[in-house]
Amino acid sequence: MKLYTYTLFLIYLTTVNAGKGSHSLWALASHILGETEFPEFCVLWMLDDIQVGYYDSNSWRFISRTDGNTDEYEGVAQGVSWDMYLSMRKRSSLLQHRFNSTTGIFVHQRLVGCELMGNEKQGQLMIKEAFNGVDGGVLNFNKLQYNYHPKWPELEFNQQRTHYVQMGLDKVYLPICIKSLKDYLKKEEKLVMRKVHPRVRLISKESTDSEGSKITCLAFGFYPRHINLTLLRDGQPVAEHELTGGQSLPNGDRTYQLRKSLTISVQELRGRHHYTCTATHLSMDNKLDVSW
Repeated sequence: MKLYTYTLFLIYLTTVNAGKGSHSLWALASHILGETEFPEFCVLWMLDDIQVGYYDSNSWRFISRTDGNTDEYEGVAQGVSWDMYLSMRKRSSLLQHRFNSTTGIFVHQRLVGCELMGNEKQGQLMIKEAFNGVDGGVLNFNKLQYNYHPKWPELEFNQQRTHYVQMGLDKVYLPICIKSLKDYLKKEEKLVMRKVHPRVRLISKESTDSEGSKITCLAFGFYPRHINLTLLRDGQPVAEHELTGGQSLPNGDRTYQLRKSLTISVQELRGRHHYTCTATHLSMDNKLDVSW
């Protein structure tokens, strides 16, 4: 059950993505201390929401998930993956005692990535860590700013180490990440840069939990995953706390769907309100409205 929880947390990390018109490259790594059926260490390499590579401690090799010549990417990814393994193994050992996991299973997860903004401007590099499913802190870095706030003193850097880390991020890791991101964007341009128009529906049905109805604002079959979907009542946005859903979910054809639902009481139905589902997306020049 614990491993299942950790796997869910890793899936949660994959939801981190760049904003509208932006692109990102992420490495999602897991290091496990203790006997399990899983590799001690593994890394998923993601371009936006597309897996481009995999690395684990069974083979200690980077396996490309893209077509064509990948020799250049393999060398860089293997070097970065090995460096992450050494770092995570050391930090896992530091925190085993804090979590009383010296005889059980201890899982350390790390998300590392960088982004290019919609105007091709270089964004930040981010490192996020978790230990046994508990958030361990976030490091954000760009040319103008360095922020690192670890949750536990075992993870803090002294002044000399901080200077060394900043220099490594500035001179090595951020340039490598940005270059790899740009190269992958060129290589996977048709897949990543495609724009698929959303189909939008406003669905009404009787509520199964109580008297009244439930209306659902649904957008499906769109790409990229970023979409603005709003449910309006008499021309005004319905507050988010009144809605359920709101998370973009993948379809089997590499497109996405998103739904937001509102339960309407019998009293509210008598008010004869006008509901509209409105969507804006990169694939459309204008917003799309569907009314009920």
